[in-house]
Amino acid sequence: MKVFFITLLFVCASLRAQEGRIWDAHSAYVIPEKRWEVGLFQAFRYGYSEGYEYSTHPIWFFIVPNLSIKKSSGEILGYKTASRLRGYYPTPLLNMVSKTGIGGLIDPGLTIPPLVGLSGSIIGSRNIYGFDYSISAGVDIGITSGKLDHRSNIDLPMIYHRMGVFFNGWGLSWGLDIQKKVKENIRLHVDFDIRFLPGLSDKNSDHFYNMFNGESSLEHKFLIIWSRSSNFRIITGYKLVTGQFPYGVDTRVLPYIPMLEKWVPIFELQWAGKAFN
Repeated sequence: MKVFFITLLFVCASLRAQEGRIWDAHSAYVIPEKRWEVGLFQAFRYGYSEGYEYSTHPIWFFIVPNLSIKKSSGEILGYKTASRLRGYYPTPLLNMVSKTGIGGLIDPGLTIPPLVGLSGSIIGSRNIYGFDYSISAGVDIGITSGKLDHRSNIDLPMIYHRMGVFFNGWGLSWGLDIQKKVKENIRLHVDFDIRFLPGLSDKNSDHFYNMFNGESSLEHKFLIIWSRSSNFRIITGYKLVTGQFPYGVDTRVLPYIPMLEKWVPIFELQWAGKAFN
């Protein structure tokens, strides 16, 4: 059950969609000034000014302290652009699951040193023939203050390649998000995200281009978004994850309930409002 809930949080925390300049977490547009948005699992976002927004995942914050800042920029080749910097500290979560029995994912005999993750990315957004496109490219850095035992990684979809940057030292990511308004209050959202850990795998270690020999994952979502108003919406859909893991290639459709041995749809509620001066 603990594995299921941790995976579910990663799935729902990755929900990102857009509606103009609001509900626009994945794109190059920042949230309007003094507007806030949050969901059951979605990050809390706040428009600090016309050019900056801050965000953090409230549920995760006490076990994985995290903060993201997005800065709006100008246009390049017709694409609205922005840059995003993220920082997080996963050590408390890893210590929480370092135990035996139910909920234990890491050998309690292993020492987890303080870890700091940093991610920087560039985003470009544009509307083409009625479709809203956003593309992104980024670099992930994993900083450790001591020796990190490779046995402390968690070989689960959505988690392994994110935590892998601490074992590999760095990683790369690319993303493509597409949205289409089909009715006044209904949108369809499709995205694809690739994560790559160059050089992590020891296969073909004698290959001249060893930096391109690594472990990768592809994450894909399909979402149906119903907006009751500019301040409330409901999201449902699925997430598919496929990638290379220490035990081989694996593909999962999420969320998945082990007790029922079946997939269930994503269900997310999101709210928004305006902060008072």
